[in-house]
Amino acid sequence: MATALIAVFTGQAFSQGLTAVRDFSADFGEDVPLTWSFTTRGGYDSLQYKVQSPFLENFESYYVQGGLGLTYADADPTTPWSAAVDLGAIHYVDGTNRYDDNFYNARVAFNIAHQMSERLKISNNFYLTYEAEPNVSTGASTTLYNGQYLYGYNNFNVSYAWSQRFSTSTSLTVDGITYEDEAVSGLEDRLSILIAQQFSYALTQRTSLAAEYRYRITDYQERDDVDSQSHFILAGVDHAWSERSTGSFRVGAEYFKSDRTENTSPYGEVAFSYLVARQTTARWFGSVGYDSAEIGGYDSRYSIRTGLNVNHQVTKRVGLNGGVSYAYSNFEGGGGDVTEHSLLLSTGISYQMLENLSLDARYSYSVLASDDNLREFDRNNVSVGITASF
Repeated sequence: MATALIAVFTGQAFSQGLTAVRDFSADFGEDVPLTWSFTTRGGYDSLQYKVQSPFLENFESYYVQGGLGLTYADADPTTPWSAAVDLGAIHYVDGTNRYDDNFYNARVAFNIAHQMSERLKISNNFYLTYEAEPNVSTGASTTLYNGQYLYGYNNFNVSYAWSQRFSTSTSLTVDGITYEDEAVSGLEDRLSILIAQQFSYALTQRTSLAAEYRYRITDYQERDDVDSQSHFILAGVDHAWSERSTGSFRVGAEYFKSDRTENTSPYGEVAFSYLVARQTTARWFGSVGYDSAEIGGYDSRYSIRTGLNVNHQVTKRVGLNGGVSYAYSNFEGGGGDVTEHSLLLSTGISYQMLENLSLDARYSYSVLASDDNLREFDRNNVSVGITASF
């Protein structure tokens, strides 16, 4: 779990934008003792829109941030589990115009698995966050800066090995988001339920073929004109090049139907994970399909999303991390189609001054280009922080 859990709370702090790709699962790689961490951070945040609007205001401000974190993982062979809690607050010295000067974040992650028998395994992954940019993003928020939101995700999975080669996996995923800003909340608050049934056949010890059916329903809490449902028929391959390098690929069709439109379009997703002697990790994700975020007055949104995060431990004291995520979106209906491109670049460096004291510096740049000039913006965020762990 150490790898996956800590990645969510630290290593992938800049992997924002992958709304359609959410993976809070655990790999339970090793035990992690109960660890407390205290972080203080200072930085500068600048957001500039191309066109001024009463609802989209620029801001430039220094900020100070503090936080408390707790992690624990038990890699028990039968029932591994892990938990993490992260609490914090951020204060913008010069304010943010549209919102208050203070923002708060509270995140909880809990993952558990249980080997019922040699054939049967169940697992559950839970994640809940109350936050605002530029804190760690789950990718659940919209592209634009919209203040505080509450996002929750839970995945329950049952897998059964019918033979040495053939297995099935059944899962139920529930996730939802709600915003404090009433203008955003009325358009974006929603709850989604995804049911998936996968059939897998192992060709070799390293390669498996998969066939999968999924059904997703999305219900908007404050509106009834864009509620939707999707049916997915997918096929794919899971392959392990080595114990440290794995990949997964799915491709097929998605039948999408809402109160405004219906269509059948290609759907696909890919994931790749690479670990080198605990010194270098690389994770790449990608997806193409219908997206429920930021529909607003449009009938549907079809998106291509991809992201890459790399962490490298240069020495025992010095670590580097970087990330890039890109999203292409096509909004249909609403008086005309709109195309958007969003890009997020990030980089960071950390230095272990003492055994339990580290210093880090981060920088991120995001930009949105859109046919709708009111949505276009660019943003810069730079900060330095110090973390003490016990």
